[in-house]
Amino acid sequence: MLNLISFYDKFITIMHDLSNVRNLNVRQILDLLAVVDHGGVTAAARVLNVSQPALTRSVRQLEETLDVKLLARAGRGVLPTRFGRSLAQHARTIEAELRHAIRDIADLRLAEGGHLAVGASPIGMATLVGPSIARLRMARPGLTVDVRNDASEAQLNALERGELDIVIGALFGATSDHEHLVEEVLFQNSLSVIVRGDHPLTQQENLSFADLALETWVIARGSATIRQLVANEFRFEGAEPPKFAVETDSMLCVKGLLLSGDFMCANPPELFATEIELGVLSELKLRWHSGSRAIGFTLRENGTITPAMASLIEVLRDLGRERLSA
Repeated sequence: MLNLISFYDKFITIMHDLSNVRNLNVRQILDLLAVVDHGGVTAAARVLNVSQPALTRSVRQLEETLDVKLLARAGRGVLPTRFGRSLAQHARTIEAELRHAIRDIADLRLAEGGHLAVGASPIGMATLVGPSIARLRMARPGLTVDVRNDASEAQLNALERGELDIVIGALFGATSDHEHLVEEVLFQNSLSVIVRGDHPLTQQENLSFADLALETWVIARGSATIRQLVANEFRFEGAEPPKFAVETDSMLCVKGLLLSGDFMCANPPELFATEIELGVLSELKLRWHSGSRAIGFTLRENGTITPAMASLIEVLRDLGRERLSA
């Protein structure tokens, strides 16, 4: 009898929770998210183009429905309570899924089309983005694609917010800092030390990393993994890691420096494939012990997979298998 009563109590609780879900107002939830993201009612009301009293009333109605306090006064403004912070996190997912639902409906209206917002790192651009979009457009000629090349952290944040559908390129263990993102490895990519074609070191035999300690190194800003892999090689040989003389946000700047003087960088050679083929840049003959990175794509956990997105993922997996078998 006790088990039956316990089951009945749980059943009543579940039915009550479902009733609360049906009573929730999506607009009110998104209003709360705006208040949390913009740091207060005044700023959120301005962004949403609504009056402050209307926005305050919307959040209070949500509090009444949930029977919890979502915002607390702090000086002249408000701050989210622990309930408010929790609901705001879920609200971001709701907002992203609504955006994808609208896009999915548009995809279904034009089955061969669709739209994708893609983020990509430089190595993603060099190895996967071009071939994947080319193949995808052949199968879906109405497809439109927005490709962004922002800093990796900015791309992962945009993916988490639903502003990007996928991020393609080097994987950094995104799930450690972004718990709602998941990664899939497609292949491993090796690094090379790149210099201009007639750099004196290109003629040196039995070159080691210790020989490069005093050279002028260049690195793209935000390349923490590359910096660590280079440091590991120097330490493996008992040498101090080099100091990077130039840091830049632009791979074009890196390429320009390499072509202009005795600079060097550690990067995937695919980023300089044309210049290496022409002989104006060269790869130094070095033995790496751990100079490889996982390349693949990152998605939002439990995010909606639209028809266009499903097609892109399949194309990326095909390209990954082709590289592994080459």
